[in-house]
Amino acid sequence: MGFQPPPGYTPYNPFQPPEGAYALAPVGVHAGPEYSDRTRATAFLLSYFLGMFGADRFYVGHYWLGILKLLTCGGAGIWLLVDNVLFALGTPKDRDGRLLRPPPTFGNPRVNGGHVLLAGYFGGWLGLDRFIAGQVGLGIAKLLTFGGCGIWSLIDVILCAVGQFRDGDGNSLRWD
Repeated sequence: MGFQPPPGYTPYNPFQPPEGAYALAPVGVHAGPEYSDRTRATAFLLSYFLGMFGADRFYVGHYWLGILKLLTCGGAGIWLLVDNVLFALGTPKDRDGRLLRPPPTFGNPRVNGGHVLLAGYFGGWLGLDRFIAGQVGLGIAKLLTFGGCGIWSLIDVILCAVGQFRDGDGNSLRWD
């Protein structure tokens, strides 16, 4: 009959990859950064509309910063402005230290979404976001109408934040 291993014991096989904690990632597979279950779009929009009350910081799990921001009315507007820039660029992380999930991309994205979002935030009424995205005709129209009296600028900021803004070739924006 020969030797029998004890019950529950699997003999070592040098041709079988290891399992569990010692398993290695396959060669050539890039896992990329680990993203949070919280989205960058939601965090930015909360910062844009309710940032004075700290809603953005509560959303990403920074509760003490949210309370402090609420008590100081967004740091008299300065903290609000800084947080809008940080969330547009994707710098803040959730309470576990993971990056916020960026909007999905498709096509061949070449234009940086954070830059377009900041251009829309600061100069959307001048059409800066449309010029950066390569949509010169719409940029001129937005410039002449002062961003559609602010309504067009607001809609473009929302579209850009959620990943629905397109460049001049119809591609999505790049969020890295």
